[in-house]
Parts: sequence; structure tokens; C-alpha cells
Amino acid sequence: MALRRALAAAAALAALTLLPAGAGAQDPADLPSPAGEPPPVPSGIDLLQKRSYWARSAAARPFLSALMDLGVIYFRPSLALGVGKPHWSWLGIEAYASVSPNGGAEYLGLRAALPSVEIRGGARYAFSTTQYFLEPRASYTRRDTELMQGPPSRYVAGEIEVSGSIPLLGGSLFGVATGYAVLGTPQGFYLYEEALHAVMKPPYLYRARLGYMAEMDRFGELRLGAAAEVLGNPGRDSIVVRVGPVLAVSLTHHLDAVGTVMVVAATPDQLGLLGADLGQLGLRYRWATGDRWPEFP
Repeated sequence: MALRRALAAAAALAALTLLPAGAGAQDPADLPSPAGEPPPVPSGIDLLQKRSYWARSAAARPFLSALMDLGVIYFRPSLALGVGKPHWSWLGIEAYASVSPNGGAEYLGLRAALPSVEIRGGARYAFSTTQYFLEPRASYTRRDTELMQGPPSRYVAGEIEVSGSIPLLGGSLFGVATGYAVLGTPQGFYLYEEALHAVMKPPYLYRARLGYMAEMDRFGELRLGAAAEVLGNPGRDSIVVRVGPVLAVSLTHHLDAVGTVMVVAATPDQLGLLGADLGQLGLRYRWATGDRWPEFP
């Protein structure tokens, strides 16, 4: 059974990887560089991948936990220090750091989690060695975002987010709402926001994602569905719409395969795949202190 799930996950992830290229006949040069990106923003399927194992594995306690995302060309670990049941219901602080030749990001924040609802808030510092602040335009192309006409891109983003899910028709409806306030930007410039892959005029940006995942087996270990999201930037008075398939496979209590491919359906810009969300595509491993059965994987 585990082998079949693993093969199904590999095939589905491969299909998701190929989907954007075939759908839009994009130039391969449009592909964003995952090695230079911060960890992916929450997709909404994170809640659906919570396993009741973590509710039973140990009593509520102080803990240190880790969530490690492994993709084709990236490794993105994050750590949390909290009280409760890790990866299930807890309160605490979380952090990540990501550095590459193209830049990086650091995040520190608070999170309160229940089995079907989570809220977090924190600050993310992002810097880039290849991206610069942008001169204002009505519309941008990929080439426009690569011009070195402004200062190097460095900024702090305050973030607050609420996510939740409810059972519906043999699956689950999920949603994520996020608000961003970008600080530390030079006056008169726009920027390419590294996490959400969109050009914005500071300081405010918001995201709302809604999706549905059907359970493809009776244990809910294989889920397949679709999602749509809206990104809004009041400064530019612009809206970006993205849609795409989502996949989640529980391989073990600790290991998941996840795939989210959100391609652009409507935008004032022509960024190609630079404006898509291809960040969450790979394996995810959960770890925590006090786990009664910490076998790998």
C-alpha cells in the first residue's frame, strides 16, 4: 500500500511539474529560480495533511519541532518552539532562514494552531542579490523586473494569516487569507514581492485562496483537488488571479508528498512563470521532540 501511494505521488508530482509548460507554451527562461526563493507561503493543504497520529503520539507538552520541505532543487527547513501537541494543536514561535547565491529570507513569528484552524503573525526580512526595486510602470514584463534601475531589493514584510478547513462532500473545503505590510522600501519605487511572486506598490498586499480537495481513498491518505486565489495590491489598484491543481499524499505519519501549481489566469503584467506559484512541490517531513514512535520515515 505504501509503495502504491509513493508511486502515485511521484506520477502526480511529475504531471504537476509539466502542467504549466504545456499549458502556456512558456519560455523556459521564465522559470523562477527556486534556489533563490524563501520557503513557500502556506498553500491551505497544510491543514488537511495533519494526521491524528500527532494527537495520540504524546500528551500536550513543551516541544521543539521541525517541518522540512524537500523538492527537486531545494531544501527548506523551519523550526517551532511551543506548548501543546506539535503538528496538531499548539501555541508558540516559529522561524525559518533561507540563503542562496540569489538572496534569502528570515522569518520569525507566533502561531496558534487547532486541528482545523490556524492563525499566525510575524515579520519576514527578504533580500536579493539579483532583484532590484522597480521604477513605476502600468504593466511589467519579466525583462522589466530584471532592470537594475533602483536600489537592491531588501525589505521587511509584516504578515498576518488565518487558514481553515471544513469537511464537505467526501473531501474538504479549505481557505487561506493573508495580509502583508511591506516596510523599508525607498519612496517612489515598486518591488517584486519574493514570496507571492507579484509586482506591488508598497506597503499593502493581500492574498485570499479557496480550494477543495477530494479524498481518493477511504483513509484520506490520497487527496486531489483544485484551488483559486486572488492577490490584491491597493497601491497599484491591481488584481492577480491564479488557479491550479493541488495534490497531497500521506506516505507515513511523518512524511507527505505535496504539490501545488498555481498558474496565472488574470494579471496586469506579463511575467510568465515568474508570476506563478510553483513553490510547493516535493516531500515534507515532520519531526518533534517527545514523539513516542519517531521511526524514519
